[in-house]
Amino acid sequence: VTQRIPNYLGGVSKQSDDKMLPGQVRECYNGFPDATYGLTKRPGFKHIANFGTGTTYDNAKWFFIKRDNNEIYVGCIKGNAIYVWNAVTGVVCNVTYGTGAQAYLTGARVNYKLLTVQDTTIVINDNVTVAAQATPSTVTDGVGTIVLESSVPDAKYYIEIQGIEFTVTAHSTDYSFDDVLTDKSGHNIKDAIETGIAAQQSASNAAFNGTWTVTRNGRDSLDITRVVSGTPTSFSIEVRGGVSNNAISAFQDEVSSVGMLPLESYEGHVVKIVNTVATVDDYFAKFKADNGTSGRGYWEETISPNVSPGLDNSTMPHELINSATNTFVFQKINYDNRLVGDDTTNSHPTFVGQKITAGFFHNNRLGFLSKDNVIMSRSGKYYNFYFETAQATLDSDPIDISCSSIIPTSLYAVLPTAQGVILFSDRQQFILFSDSGVLTPALSTIRAISNFEMDNTVVPVDVGTNINFISKTPGYTRVFSMVTKGQQQNPQVLDLSRVVKEWVSPNIDHLISSPQNSMIVLSSQSERELYIFRYYSDGEKNLMEAWTSWIMPGTTQFTAIDSDDMYAVTKQGNQVVL
Repeated sequence: VTQRIPNYLGGVSKQSDDKMLPGQVRECYNGFPDATYGLTKRPGFKHIANFGTGTTYDNAKWFFIKRDNNEIYVGCIKGNAIYVWNAVTGVVCNVTYGTGAQAYLTGARVNYKLLTVQDTTIVINDNVTVAAQATPSTVTDGVGTIVLESSVPDAKYYIEIQGIEFTVTAHSTDYSFDDVLTDKSGHNIKDAIETGIAAQQSASNAAFNGTWTVTRNGRDSLDITRVVSGTPTSFSIEVRGGVSNNAISAFQDEVSSVGMLPLESYEGHVVKIVNTVATVDDYFAKFKADNGTSGRGYWEETISPNVSPGLDNSTMPHELINSATNTFVFQKINYDNRLVGDDTTNSHPTFVGQKITAGFFHNNRLGFLSKDNVIMSRSGKYYNFYFETAQATLDSDPIDISCSSIIPTSLYAVLPTAQGVILFSDRQQFILFSDSGVLTPALSTIRAISNFEMDNTVVPVDVGTNINFISKTPGYTRVFSMVTKGQQQNPQVLDLSRVVKEWVSPNIDHLISSPQNSMIVLSSQSERELYIFRYYSDGEKNLMEAWTSWIMPGTTQFTAIDSDDMYAVTKQGNQVVL
């Protein structure tokens, strides 16, 4: 005996013999290195259920859901169908589909990302381009509103419609349309307009074609509409009157200040407040009548009638809901519509017209990645990606921010950490953070932290204090460990696979972690071999680092770790087994 070896906790090493440390080996199949018990044989698997035979589940996107110790599920997406099994009993679960939901399932295995919170799993398909709802058909200047500011006895009031002027004379000082009269017989402004329009139509004036409606919706306001062949049609209107020509006013689609709006109007009347004399942004106001029809009420901020009301739910990520034991529903998510502003003051989130590549939860917000943008919902309102008001930016408003880089960037994965949100592209990594620690539209910043090449089909995993990701070459796979150090510091990145260079298969397509067991697992749907990396840290440095491989009963379709249990789906010959 020329050399004593205290243990075999060094795991696999492909270094030359003179560089290998004591305890490292050439190969280690089905071993489990443990800092307490040494190198032990891996525990055996327990057969739970047969899922089926044939190619039904080949190249499927597998996922794992745990609600509690009695409700643990394994499922997959293949074609336009979702299959789920109870991982405790092996029972096949019932999956139903909401109207049109299956049309979202158009991707291959690499197109799907899943995000589970309690009983809801959000399914993201990066093969689908997000669209907005259709813009409603509206007509410009389709409603004319006349507002009586004051009544001056014997003063002339002029209403010019389509270039034709109608004149009335005030008979009373009463502040009402009923008493602004043409004569003492009782003809008022409304009568004068209706009579004048009828006269122009009798004279075959084409500018007055269609059906005109003059409606009194309050004590001091009239609303005029024109419909030609069933379609609302624009027209022109100007007014003046009183001693200084300011006793009457009129507007159609917009006013210069909120003070020009009448106190009474009709339900749903929308007007743009241009705010030429105020510092706040332009916005739109809609009248809410107290009785639901017309008369007294109030004006509230609303959306422009000429823009899309919001997102097309059929093109957005869907949800898989665990509605009862062994029962699931896959359906569209009802994303909140845009309620205020227009495309300038409250634009669509930047993923509209693009594809969503990943999702995450952080700071009480739901976030999506799209191209080089990070889009987060309103705080506490996970399905709302629009501002609460068009007049100011609130801390609770959505966050929509882009990665600034000279390297073409397409984000594909994200991991929230204590230092911030780590963003991954295939050539560069970023951190989204705020100096205050709370992400808001005004304070959020994205900074590049490293420039490692990554495989954009395998999502990085969090192992407690480290983040692990992989990089592939044509012949093998590298495994890296990233330790984030702070918002203003670059991370420390180590190559964990240096001692096993060219050992890990280049076909790796799945990476999972178990922080409580200090391990990561790499697998491929085309191979039987799992690659395991275990470590033990005393809080300052790793006292044990070891690679080993497990030979599975069949090709490994999927693995998941729950506490100290590993679930595996393998294909053994023609049989798919849990």
